[in-house]
Amino acid sequence: MATTQTTEPTLRATGGGRRAELLDAAVSVLSDAGMRGLTHRAVDAEAGLPEGTCSAYFRSREALLIGLAEHVRDQLTRDVDALTSSATDHADDPDALATEVTDLALRWLRRPAVLRALAELALEAPRRPPLLEVFEVWRTGIVTLVSRIVVASGRTDADVAAPAAVAAIEGVLASATRLPAAQREPFVRTAIAVLVRGFHESR
Repeated sequence: MATTQTTEPTLRATGGGRRAELLDAAVSVLSDAGMRGLTHRAVDAEAGLPEGTCSAYFRSREALLIGLAEHVRDQLTRDVDALTSSATDHADDPDALATEVTDLALRWLRRPAVLRALAELALEAPRRPPLLEVFEVWRTGIVTLVSRIVVASGRTDADVAAPAAVAAIEGVLASATRLPAAQREPFVRTAIAVLVRGFHESR
């Protein structure tokens, strides 16, 4: 029996179609049931599709995990790319930059299933080299984008500051998902402002 569909915003893979539908369902399954609960059958049930559909698109568990990691990666990377394009224009204005980063963080926070799925995949990646490779490419890309903001702000230590900034924001988001829903947005707004202002003051 198919599970009840949620109203939480989901990610959409490039091109849409049945593959995207399955990956959206896999995000929900991984978020709700963890790595142990992520099976082809569970994804079929979540998507309301005939049993065997997921395995026809993703022949193995590893293929499903990699597809899922790429699905999340591509969407979040596009968000960061859009932020970078606008944020570099006022990288030397901590208030404006904090507003930009906060808006992005809150968009992600409104999709807690995606963040929980991402956390599960990150924990699994060191045990699966092909999955870890997806994460390494992703992390390198995001750090490179953030480095553009760091350089625009006048810092000369982008190779250190950019990875630290990415890790700090990831930590804020992870912490926020563990808070009651009503406390998440205020926490993110305060934490991001502290991070960005501290970043500027330490130049």
